[in-house]
Amino acid sequence: MALSMKGRRVLALALAFMAVATAVGAAGFVAYPFYTDWQAGRTQNTLRDAFASEDHKVAYREGRVGDAQPLTRIIIPAMKTDTIVVEGTSNKALNTGAGHYPNTPLPGEPGNVAIAGHRTTYGKPFANLEILKPGDKIFLETPFAKHTYEVIEPFDGHQNPWVVAANDWSVAEQVPESILTLTTCHPRGSDKQRLVARAKLIETEAFS
Repeated sequence: MALSMKGRRVLALALAFMAVATAVGAAGFVAYPFYTDWQAGRTQNTLRDAFASEDHKVAYREGRVGDAQPLTRIIIPAMKTDTIVVEGTSNKALNTGAGHYPNTPLPGEPGNVAIAGHRTTYGKPFANLEILKPGDKIFLETPFAKHTYEVIEPFDGHQNPWVVAANDWSVAEQVPESILTLTTCHPRGSDKQRLVARAKLIETEAFS
């Protein structure tokens, strides 16, 4: 049955609405990463000021760094990463870019210091984690010292960096050695798995 004039107008309006809705949705999908990067950039500026403050120095010394508060500065020259890492891996913490796994050691301490970071949004500090290779340096700065870690050779039959299941928390387990573990989502734009990189502490330089 042919549509009436009114029916054709209603159909045309419905199709036009669907086209606009689709376009808006697509634009939002494209814009979202840029928005989160902008948001994380603003937050990072605030964190850098807080990280340099005397209050932070006192809080770090007394072990009072709370969730989403600045803990350490991570610098990875090979990845052009320079980010303030906050305490915790809650959504609030990770929306700043990178967070320190609770209950893992502080930078420079014996054991496995573990840090998670975004790969595609919120400043994407670990966007290029896969390019790390043995010998690359990773620096963790605290109010009291600069700790230099070096990416180690492949071990336990896998590469370094390597991929694990999303629920494989063994990468953050504690060991006697002073090491650093970085984790991010894998593949890019998905949280189905986790990409992991491992480094060892090779030097600590105390600030005067």
